[in-house]
Amino acid sequence: MKKEEVVTRQQLNQLHIGDLLSLATIVGWDYDIEEIQTLLASGSVYGHVNIDKTVISCAAIIPYGANLASIGMVIVHPDYRGRGLAKELLIQCMSQVTQNTALMLIATKEGRPVYEKLGFKEYSHVTKFLGEGRTLEVALDGYSISPLNKTDIKEMMELDKMAFGSGRELFLKNRIKQAKDTLVLKEQGIIVGYALAVKKPANLVLGPVVAQNDKQAMLLIQTMIATNKGSIRIDVLDGKTSLMKELETVGFQVNDRPPVMVKNLEAFPKRNNSLYAIAAQAYG
Repeated sequence: MKKEEVVTRQQLNQLHIGDLLSLATIVGWDYDIEEIQTLLASGSVYGHVNIDKTVISCAAIIPYGANLASIGMVIVHPDYRGRGLAKELLIQCMSQVTQNTALMLIATKEGRPVYEKLGFKEYSHVTKFLGEGRTLEVALDGYSISPLNKTDIKEMMELDKMAFGSGRELFLKNRIKQAKDTLVLKEQGIIVGYALAVKKPANLVLGPVVAQNDKQAMLLIQTMIATNKGSIRIDVLDGKTSLMKELETVGFQVNDRPPVMVKNLEAFPKRNNSLYAIAAQAYG
């Protein structure tokens, strides 16, 4: 690649799925076609293409209601780094929402300096747990756990809105379609928590997990572990110390602790502390 080679920025679509998957693979990210389809269906993806019409960079923005959006899948092919392509895509993503929208992302070490220059500040962290887990005997104590069905979706969406701080119905509908397993936790017939699990090439990704307390969250996680073998990934939010200790007790290990960065923090919506694990880093 010559430094002066011309690249063109454009919005990406279904025709670019193969290139996006190749780009994610080059940087070692655990993506598959279904994940990229969910991104495209839930938000907007932008990128640069070279003279051969190959995608050599990308970034996605996923809006949640009127005042919150997440930026994810920010990748620049190693051969094209140092040209400001990531910054250009981030500005493009940011232009898709109003100036007072709270923007969040989960940063890599390489990307953090670019985000800071654009006004993003460290807000919190997520802790990435990996392991196969082992199931312990768990007493339901009056709760019931079952797969999510159509009659549960409206109630589940309302529960998630309070946990996440903003409505994300479109994303959740797409994520449910993608999910290998779905669970709802009920108490006296009322949904008090839920969990989704998505199969990726390297891991089963467990999240979101929403619950009113640590016991409920662990009930959902233990039920998922019991029905899924192999490597499982759970990205847990700051403040969930008791749950983190329990995850280590059942065989999970901390793999990473990347920062959550936010721009326009004053507009960041209030949450009710019931979001335990995120869906994936691209979605916040």
